[in-house]
Amino acid sequence: MKLKIIIIVVILISISFAQEHHRKERKKYQDIELKEIVLLISSNFEKLEREYLTKLSYRDYNRAKSILIDSYDLLNSIPLKDDHYEELPLPISNSDFNGLIESVKNEGFDSDRLNVISIAADYHYFLVEQVLQLMDLFVMSDSKLEVVKMTYPNVIDKNNNFRLISAFTFSSDKEEVKKIISSYPGR
Repeated sequence: MKLKIIIIVVILISISFAQEHHRKERKKYQDIELKEIVLLISSNFEKLEREYLTKLSYRDYNRAKSILIDSYDLLNSIPLKDDHYEELPLPISNSDFNGLIESVKNEGFDSDRLNVISIAADYHYFLVEQVLQLMDLFVMSDSKLEVVKMTYPNVIDKNNNFRLISAFTFSSDKEEVKKIISSYPGR
């Protein structure tokens, strides 16, 4: 019941804010491509999760997070037919990345932290330096390897992949990273 009330309040606030903003921003959004609109909505979802959902109780957070994941999936189902967006992708912005770091830090268990990274990896590209920063949030090498597995398909500077290998101490971990890298050849 509490979750429903919170979601309704968030939706009502969003609607009133959107109506007020809509009048001011109508011309601004008419000139934006569909792909950019999808990215803006995705960014707003991340802010919602980072700034509001993390303040909910664990149970309510998980329910709200499920709704948010469904919303992300719906957003990603919008067909984008613009060929010129097949150019080099841009990495996650610094502000969004800092928000991701904070969201990961707010989680208590490694499995929950990895889930947050997994969601972000579905919607963003990364630099090797950013992947290294995400890895630093974990102590165990198994979790660090999971971060590499989740994010490496979306790493845009694959020419720096040697840094991922050298971030590990044990040769077995280094070999695992090499396998991950070899399964995703450079662009």
